[in-house]
Amino acid sequence: MSSAAHSASLSLNIPARIERLPLTRVTWQVVLLAGLAWFIESLDIGALGVALTPIKQVFQLSSSNVGFLTAASTFGIVVGLIPAGLLSDRFGRKRMLVWGIVEYSIMTLVCAFSVNFPMLLIFRFLSGLGMGAVFPLPYAIVSEFVKSRQRTTFNGMMDAFLSIGYFIAPLLGLLILPKFAPAMGWRVFFAVAAVPLLYAFIIHRYMPESPRWLERHGFQGEAEAVLAKMEDSVQSITGRALPVPEPQESVAPVQGKKASIGVPWSRPLIKRTVSRSFAAIGTFFMFYIVMTYMPSIFTSSGFSFAHSLLFTAIITGAAIPGKLLNGYFAERFGRKSMYVVFMGIAGIATLFFGLAKSPASMVTYACLMSFFGTGAFPALKMSYAEQYPTYARATGAATVETMGRFFGGVVGSYVMPVILGTSGLATGTYVIAAAVLVALIFELTLSPESKGSTLEELEMAIVSGK
Repeated sequence: MSSAAHSASLSLNIPARIERLPLTRVTWQVVLLAGLAWFIESLDIGALGVALTPIKQVFQLSSSNVGFLTAASTFGIVVGLIPAGLLSDRFGRKRMLVWGIVEYSIMTLVCAFSVNFPMLLIFRFLSGLGMGAVFPLPYAIVSEFVKSRQRTTFNGMMDAFLSIGYFIAPLLGLLILPKFAPAMGWRVFFAVAAVPLLYAFIIHRYMPESPRWLERHGFQGEAEAVLAKMEDSVQSITGRALPVPEPQESVAPVQGKKASIGVPWSRPLIKRTVSRSFAAIGTFFMFYIVMTYMPSIFTSSGFSFAHSLLFTAIITGAAIPGKLLNGYFAERFGRKSMYVVFMGIAGIATLFFGLAKSPASMVTYACLMSFFGTGAFPALKMSYAEQYPTYARATGAATVETMGRFFGGVVGSYVMPVILGTSGLATGTYVIAAAVLVALIFELTLSPESKGSTLEELEMAIVSGK
């Protein structure tokens, strides 16, 4: 067989060639690059929660205005998610990741120069558009680059980068905000949060495009070049030849199809989209309360601003080991079971948080909400990356994320300060627990399990209507 014919033959077996790759720094490079993209994005999201107290003072915001402001960037994410998913499925994961980072970093910097509340509101919305381009891509990228039995473990590691960013944000606030007057401190903080703009150039240079995406879009030569480079690097690192790839089942029935807004809502994907959406709504509702309102909840309970930021850092940091354990166990016991266990515990902790009175008990139950609630994301996110075929993976994941962030983030972020202000913390926690209960019901009744299967095996299950 000629070299060209051999390459053409191999390029048709890209999934099996990825499955045979051992774990080396080649895989770690992709995972870390994708994880760092989430890290810098979480700094931007965490910036508002940290700076919310001085912003309220400077612009004299009402509870309704606070709700609008906290929901603004999330609404931008919601608006940007599905278009970004469609563009990613059509033009590539890497390209959209780079442009998303550039856009939201610039808009975060511009937020620092807002002269009034409406201007800040608009810039936060615009920054959200760029975040919408970034959020669904890292786990779509990793799901297409790593072996089937490592996907959720790696996604747990990647998702931990988000929590590291949320953990660092209040610590940066403690470092920056007390050194400036309230009118200036939050502006400096937003300017610092925009520095990761430089990371877009690192992604552009070092992140490879998905060989699965390239092959499916007819770029066999480019797919072969990317994967051959990875294979050569692995063989150089290990000092031994790779095993012969095992042929895998064809996915020809969906070859050549294009993503569209309606694909996730068409048969046989609609059941998957509905179950993933309700699961995402419950998790994002809890997430946004923990990330955005914890400093305000503690300050309204009589604690100093400095103590509130310190408590928030502890609480957000609790999600880091939660995500790592969730990713690890979801790979062994299943995405569905680990989502149910983690969110069930988080829902119970939410009820106790609403009744807590002492600082120690409030922080303890909030840490459990963060550890198990935010910690449920690796199983959730990887499952909805796995529920869709390659040609519509980013679109499907973006659709689910849109539903979760709109109802859990935009609606939840707007309604929660009103509930807290009128009915108190206990009532607010009842609402969160109810959302979690609905999510668990849909997860148990409609969600399919995807543990241990290759993306191509899962795609064939979709084609056969399973």
